[in-house]
Amino acid sequence: MRKFLVTLILVSTVISCSKDDGMDDNILNGTYAKKFNIIHYKTNPMYDVDKKTFEILSFDYAKDNEHIYFGNKIIAGADIESFVLVGDYMSKDKNHVYYREMILEGADPETFFAIGGEIPKYFSDRKKIYNREGKPLNINISKFRILLENYVIDDKNVYYDGRKISGADINTFEPLSDTYSKDSNRVYMENRVLEDANPATFVIVADQSRKKSEIYTKDNRYVYYYGEIMEGADPETFVQIGNIYAKDKNHIYESKQILDIDMKNYKIWENGIYIKDKTKVYWGGTPVEGVDVETFEELGEENLAKDKNHVYSGDSVLEKLDPALLKYIGGPYYLYKNNILYLGSASLLGKKRKLETDIDGKNYVYMGDELIKDKKHVYYAGQRLKEVKPEELNTADDARKLKKKIIDGLLGIQKQRK
Repeated sequence: MRKFLVTLILVSTVISCSKDDGMDDNILNGTYAKKFNIIHYKTNPMYDVDKKTFEILSFDYAKDNEHIYFGNKIIAGADIESFVLVGDYMSKDKNHVYYREMILEGADPETFFAIGGEIPKYFSDRKKIYNREGKPLNINISKFRILLENYVIDDKNVYYDGRKISGADINTFEPLSDTYSKDSNRVYMENRVLEDANPATFVIVADQSRKKSEIYTKDNRYVYYYGEIMEGADPETFVQIGNIYAKDKNHIYESKQILDIDMKNYKIWENGIYIKDKTKVYWGGTPVEGVDVETFEELGEENLAKDKNHVYSGDSVLEKLDPALLKYIGGPYYLYKNNILYLGSASLLGKKRKLETDIDGKNYVYMGDELIKDKKHVYYAGQRLKEVKPEELNTADDARKLKKKIIDGLLGIQKQRK
């Protein structure tokens, strides 16, 4: 459960870091902002930037008429006319390849390219394969193949995220997921061997109602939680239920913990973070104290729930919210009276930001991917997008394309009025 929460906090922090850092006078994207007419990267002022020609290239790259910037640092000598982004922290111009703001010595810019999907983890020029930190890898480039996002192979070895999987048999090697793989002799978690696992019977335990998760795995002898044996769990009857829970013929589990839950009378909601029976409610492995079990229900995707008396974030009561007035809209958005609230995880777990948004609570449409619109504006993560009109966002495909632009740092955010 702790891993789940940390992930939520990190994601929401990325979205709202400029606001938390006091850089919200004019948020240009998630990392660049203008405060007192000075461009900032996060909290770092960029005094020498030419504001008239300043242009954001991505979340962490920008340029003006004289320089290319990685964050707030100048990429010394970069050629503005030929400069292009190649990956998250990789770029090139006609003269050099760069990792962050540093020249990647020996790399050939003419033939340098990214290998793989939207977030490439490998790069190549005519001579070498590089990992995402720009480190050359000892891989036979003529035999190089991508098996799955994290896994690559040449004529001798298998690699996970640029690290060799020692002893892997290239002829029988099979990726099972982004984390697990096996060959005829062993099972691997990332690039390490799971010594007790049987490759002939090893499987990832699939949630009954959603896509595969990587929390639980099993073979004919054991059940594993993130690669650790769950003593006493029955592999034959073990299945995952919800996002984080599992059960076998004897018990219900959260991680390796056995929960005191009635196996014949339990309920898990669609998001799968809370579980209850007739007498108690759990949030992960933690009992929710003082709850009215009969009226308790999970609310959406943001670790929220309510009963007839309270609204809950995790196992804590949110005293300021009346449960009778709180309605779930979609994603991290909720309607409270006529106000749209953005209840992303950071706002409920100690981050200083307003819950209220400028969104018209009487005329709104939630489009998915944290995108919502009213008659006048489009919003992402509760913040108004300056350059997008409501009529430009009508379909799921529109939302997907818009979300990619936001993630790439190509759209600006308008400070809330409230």
